[in-house]
Amino acid sequence: MTKKRNVLENIINLFACTALILTVLVVLVAAFSKDTAGEASIGSFEVEEMSDGWTLTTADGTEPVTLPSTVDCEKNDILTLHNTLPDDLDNDTSLFARAGMEDIYIYIDGVLREQYATESSPNFPYYLPSAYVVTQLTREDAGKDVEIRFRVKTAGTLNEVYLCPGNNGWFQIAQMYFPVNVIAFIVLILGIILLLFSLVMRLLTSASYSAFYLSLLMINVSLWIFSESRLRQLFFAKPSLSSIFAYSSVEIISILAPLYFDEVQHRKHHRMYLIIEAAGSLQLLINFILSWTGVAELYQTIMFSHIIMAFSLVATIVYMIRDVISGHVKQYKVVALGMLAFLIMAGAELVAFYVAKFYVIGACICIGLVALMFFTLVQTFLDQIAASRAREARHNQLVSNTIQTIAGTIDAKDEYTGGHSERVGEYAAILAKGMAEAYHFSEEDIARIHYIGVMHDIGKIGVPDGVLNKAGKLTDEEYALMKKHVEIGSEVMAGMDETVPDLYNGIRHHHERYDGGGYPDRLSGKDIPLVARMICLADSYDAMTSNRVYRNRLSDEEVRAEIVRCSGAQFDPELAEIYIRLMDSGEIHPLTVDGVAQKNK
Repeated sequence: MTKKRNVLENIINLFACTALILTVLVVLVAAFSKDTAGEASIGSFEVEEMSDGWTLTTADGTEPVTLPSTVDCEKNDILTLHNTLPDDLDNDTSLFARAGMEDIYIYIDGVLREQYATESSPNFPYYLPSAYVVTQLTREDAGKDVEIRFRVKTAGTLNEVYLCPGNNGWFQIAQMYFPVNVIAFIVLILGIILLLFSLVMRLLTSASYSAFYLSLLMINVSLWIFSESRLRQLFFAKPSLSSIFAYSSVEIISILAPLYFDEVQHRKHHRMYLIIEAAGSLQLLINFILSWTGVAELYQTIMFSHIIMAFSLVATIVYMIRDVISGHVKQYKVVALGMLAFLIMAGAELVAFYVAKFYVIGACICIGLVALMFFTLVQTFLDQIAASRAREARHNQLVSNTIQTIAGTIDAKDEYTGGHSERVGEYAAILAKGMAEAYHFSEEDIARIHYIGVMHDIGKIGVPDGVLNKAGKLTDEEYALMKKHVEIGSEVMAGMDETVPDLYNGIRHHHERYDGGGYPDRLSGKDIPLVARMICLADSYDAMTSNRVYRNRLSDEEVRAEIVRCSGAQFDPELAEIYIRLMDSGEIHPLTVDGVAQKNK
């Protein structure tokens, strides 16, 4: 029946996986198929790129140019593009022209139609945020001259120009830059989730601040990408203000990244990271003061923040190399992979800013951040598991030390059976190992049974010394007092049963007999808890292999014969058989020498 059920489960699993794969294929076909015959029309989003037919006029003369392009020029130079509008213009046609931080003026047939320049508003900074300038055209503009004039402020970059119905140009731009904005949005959502996760972890555990600082870094970078996005005019009602948090976000990266790296590396290099964080904070403050007083704009001082950022990246790489050499990297070996990916991507982003003329801002650093977050979460979970195991190990060691101390106290009280408790614990543990496969005992179970064996006679602390250490035969009254030790012990240790499961049963019932003739509850057979049946064997074995005041130890042959004889009467026959096998193999052997306890055992 089980085999049939497993076959059915495998068929269902295979069917579900196959159905999922087919579903994904259908989704891909639906998303990217070019065969749209018969589908509901969505209209046209056609955009015409006016890349050709332009002439560029500079102080050096006129020449043809294809867009996009770059021109060698100086600050405040005037660059003028000329072209002719198509003859088939319709009403509600739009001309999209992009200004890359330069002043831009758009003329149709010599008449200024649109401008995006510092003088357009008294609140505009000198270095304008890049933007698309949209000029509305009509049929009357068909065939007329179009002139786009730039006043250079940073570099002679001539961006693309689009001609399209209505605002279709934004659809074209969105298609081109949609992926990086989606990634930025995902990073923002993941950053917020990680922020909440890190705060919860800080409340519940002593987790480091690494996840917290990483979440702030992710939120900051995603906002920076939105502020630098070519779609920011759709995101913000006043995109001109985006330059403020665009530049500040870049500078904040040079503060948050070192805070994160410092935590990940367990503050081993704290002094240098603190210097970098202080320099980044001071730079941000100075930049805002210079901008507010009109001495220098944020764009002019951003390079100093980039220097600090680059120094932070180099310092982190150097410290990672040192940690690899010293072996300290083992403490964060998982997240080190994410750090390396982030450092490479952040470095590529920084280099592209100064080298590449046309590139998508934020793509590289977003990929690095996603990798960094993944490895940080893995490292955080592994650290928590390691911390939990360490706490458990300390707890177990504390329990073990407590048990050893109590056992020593018991054995010191009973002068005739020194070391008896520890030996019973050892015998019980060896028996548990021999039973492990058949009874599904784990290492923790074996350790627990050892503890119970050590603690089985704790109730003797309540037995008068005169009875416990009496050399002669006990009277009926004295024997009744002696038997009370199982009840005393189980009551004393009842509160520890959650810490060491079955401790109560092992203490109370280890003198029960399989035939029902034991004490204190006269349990019989399988009604006697398993751990008590095991302790009963281990306890009796030590008694038979140790010298007592009334007799010397039995020989190994006599011990074996006694266990066989009492199998089914005093002992569980199944356990007795296992015990005999362990004795015959030598795995269980007396821990006394000639019946005498050894001090170091």
